[in-house]
Amino acid sequence: MSPDSDTTVLVLRAVAEHVRRTPDAEAVRSAHEALDYRTLWERSAQVAARLAQLGAAPGTPVGVHLERSADLVVTLVGVLRSGCVAVPLDVGYPAERLRFMCADAGVKLVVGHQGPLSRLGGFSTVAADREVCYASTGPARPVPDPAPAFEAPEVTGDDIAYIVYTSGSTGRPKGVRYAHRNLANLVSWQADASGCGPGDRTLQFAPASFDVTYQEVLTALGEGGTVVCCDEDERLDPQLLWDLIERERVNRLFIPFVMIQSLALFADEATPRRHPLREILTSGEQVQCTAAVRAMFTRLPDCRLVNQWGTTETHVATWYELPADVTTWADLPSIGRPITGTGVRVCDPDGRPVPDGEVGELWITGAAVGPGYLGLPERTARSYRTDPLDPAVPAYRSGDLGRVTPDGLLEFLGREDTQVKVRGFRIELGEIESVLAADPSVAQAVVVVAGSAAEERNLRAFLVPKSAPEDTSAWTAGLLAGLRDRLPAYMVPVRADVVGSLPRTPSGKVDRLALATEGAA
Repeated sequence: MSPDSDTTVLVLRAVAEHVRRTPDAEAVRSAHEALDYRTLWERSAQVAARLAQLGAAPGTPVGVHLERSADLVVTLVGVLRSGCVAVPLDVGYPAERLRFMCADAGVKLVVGHQGPLSRLGGFSTVAADREVCYASTGPARPVPDPAPAFEAPEVTGDDIAYIVYTSGSTGRPKGVRYAHRNLANLVSWQADASGCGPGDRTLQFAPASFDVTYQEVLTALGEGGTVVCCDEDERLDPQLLWDLIERERVNRLFIPFVMIQSLALFADEATPRRHPLREILTSGEQVQCTAAVRAMFTRLPDCRLVNQWGTTETHVATWYELPADVTTWADLPSIGRPITGTGVRVCDPDGRPVPDGEVGELWITGAAVGPGYLGLPERTARSYRTDPLDPAVPAYRSGDLGRVTPDGLLEFLGREDTQVKVRGFRIELGEIESVLAADPSVAQAVVVVAGSAAEERNLRAFLVPKSAPEDTSAWTAGLLAGLRDRLPAYMVPVRADVVGSLPRTPSGKVDRLALATEGAA
């Protein structure tokens, strides 16, 4: 059977075509190995076959708990080919959160590296292929080796491709489902809109639990390019990242805006010859075209900055490629226009479109809209609606505010609730607050975002104790340490302040603006 005929997965058909046409081209590269397209396809088929051997049928949730590596790329492709539903489990998350995600999604089989797997609890390794292990909650039974031959299952566009977890306002993280048709539309559009193509190199920068990972990996492979893996030190250190871009000849980055800001601080020696970047794509935060950012792109005249906007529920909904002439950039650039097959409506509180120029909530419609939250029908019904202009088209209420400018582009104007984005991560402040308030010594807890510039944004907690602690510093330090055991690092406030009471607005609500101003002081 030829590579292009043994997959029914829409988003992988372009990848299969490159396997057929250029099997020896480099598909994945890490510090430890390089895989050509033929090997990637063969190893991903082994993953899919092993999952089937272990009882995972199409639609079965499968945890993916791998360190950054070629194994991660292979496994993401393999799980897609199997028809199973990937549940990314970030190796950097606290064990308690990972165990909740597994229980909530019904994960009984996990693909992972042996070290991280031990933290999940209740899983036993039942098979291994090279460094990749398969762990199950069932009784450990001998599994024949090697895995059987792969037989492609039928996978439809409405089948779920993955479930990723976002912060939840009630303290309960929400599982967001994304279908194969949604993913295929995104990747097809991204490949068409991109300035990269066959042989170009894309960095795998996003955390495994972040939906951008699929955008990076599948766009690069669908174009016939190479996915370049980095380690955590390179990912977090802008100087090491510049070195990696030069050494590996990276052409495209998908990175949060705060990393663009960090790269700009170390860009004095950036040149097109040493750093062959052609695209830097960013989402998750308001882009701010500071002098440092403009200077960096001036040094890299062949590189374009692309601002993307969307939510986890829709992934990318709009895009805007900033002009080649850096001097024309607005300080806060537009989020542009909708991607292919997708629309954006600016609506009033009753869901009626408002005239261009007026501020309203941004409703995303069409092909970008996923099927809803996992096991949360009421929350799904509130947020997932129908297009105000066509009830046959799905829509998602983003909770973001915006308006259409005179040139027909969309302007992003921030959140209308307590959901925020810090350093590229979407956070429900209520989730952090509920964890803090669960401590018996805490009477009230409020978390706000302090700092205006992207690189300065951080979380601050304000706590009202039930009784005055003997040692305030030790008490707040203990509460923050407890958060680190339960929440991802990006959700832990950098500081906690003890207050006698919380400021209120005239309507009686907590005055978060006053707290944010105090936190920034």
